Amino acid sequence: MHSKVTPVSRKILLIDDDPNVIRLVEHHLNATGLETASAGTGGDALAYLETDTPDAIVLDLMLPDFSGTELLARFQKEHPSIPVVVLTAQSGLDQAVDCMRLGALDYVQKPFDRTRLTTSVRNACEQGLLQTRVETLTAELRKGEGFAAIVGDSKAIRDTIELLRRAAESDVAILLQGDSGTGKEVAARAIHAESARRSGPFIAINCGAIPEGLIESALFGHEKGAFTGAVGAKAGSFELADGGTIFLDEIGELRTDLQVRLLRVLQDHSIQRVGGTRERKVDLRVIAATNRDLKAEAAASNFREDLYYRLAVFPVVLPPLHERGDDVATLAELFITRFAAEHNKPITSLTPSAKRAMELYPWPGNVRELENVIERATILEDGPSLSLESLSDEVVAALAESEGEDLAGPGSGQAGGSAPSAAGAASGTDSARGGSAADGGPPSLDEIVPFEEVERRTILWALQATNWNVQEAAIRLRIGRATIYRKIERYGLKAGS
Repeated sequence: MHSKVTPVSRKILLIDDDPNVIRLVEHHLNATGLETASAGTGGDALAYLETDTPDAIVLDLMLPDFSGTELLARFQKEHPSIPVVVLTAQSGLDQAVDCMRLGALDYVQKPFDRTRLTTSVRNACEQGLLQTRVETLTAELRKGEGFAAIVGDSKAIRDTIELLRRAAESDVAILLQGDSGTGKEVAARAIHAESARRSGPFIAINCGAIPEGLIESALFGHEKGAFTGAVGAKAGSFELADGGTIFLDEIGELRTDLQVRLLRVLQDHSIQRVGGTRERKVDLRVIAATNRDLKAEAAASNFREDLYYRLAVFPVVLPPLHERGDDVATLAELFITRFAAEHNKPITSLTPSAKRAMELYPWPGNVRELENVIERATILEDGPSLSLESLSDEVVAALAESEGEDLAGPGSGQAGGSAPSAAGAASGTDSARGGSAADGGPPSLDEIVPFEEVERRTILWALQATNWNVQEAAIRLRIGRATIYRKIERYGLKAGS
């Protein structure tokens, strides 16, 4: 008589066609706080696993419908995260080795020692829990890898990600092109993380940042005594990237003689260390990047043409930030979240004018420049929203140039009146109180106002006097237009106020 799987979800699944063994194992495991479910056949066990996932399995090798080794193979293929303890009357080292080879965590013989079995099952549960935690942590870490690390939803970036996705599916050389700061290394890492080589190393090397005398050794390695200071042999980046991906940034800076050696790596998948004579095979994917027009450089004989075509099997151009529309605000908010946490600031958003200014600015330094601007602004900002006042003069000026010199809209022209006197600025009216300094009398303590209020009134009057012509007001006040815009934002000034 075969027992059926208990329909309630349990922790340990017992698979044995002997009801007496099932009851005995259940008794011992339940006494230690472990819950159990049972199956008398392999078919019952497989049906149970379709609807529930135990923390561990205790498996008898002699079943009426499956051999234990058949089930072990099925479990390894279909449920590899569930640890299995084999419980059997069979003896023999070969049998135990076969079970372990098929994925069993432990092998316990009948008649079993209660403590031995309980310890084995508990160890299996702990291993299963540890495996789950590792998988969860790995999944969390990988949220920031792959194409999920490329932030944005503009058509330009979505089209680029689709190209990168296609590139990741193959093993061909890739040439990433684009202006500085467009995220070429981020793209290279995403390709690696989404490729079949993801479990291998990712080695990044900047061909333009390594001194000329060291670049050859950095790439190809060297043998002991190859040059002064080579006190021992050392593997280079190509060897270190074996089985994975090497990212060669600023490839256009690579010396001509090293371009020849790189061509050989791409053709023959082999390298030779500096000072060495032995060829070493390397299995790697090459991703190169440049902010130059490498094809034009090759046509002008500034870069080897044969190497260019080897590298550019799959060229991808990363779009500049000014072509990515709303991605600017999305990236800015991402950087605000990061830097607000790093610098312990309560900033959670952008003010509308700051957002508008950033959308209008052309970002010649691309994402890297945006990141730097946001970090600086986060440090300067004291409020809950990152304001125009905290942004750089260049970004603020973009708002001024876009909206014209007149914040009041069309119809403003030359200055429509003269600016108020300094005494008026201090007192808050064009005609100061009688007996004030403006009338030639001694100053009164009542006339002293906070400096920020003087500044606010002065800027407001300058704008009113020039019909809100920012350029004219800036010239009259002898300050920059960007400063005017920041003060307008800071003091909430509006035309007509």
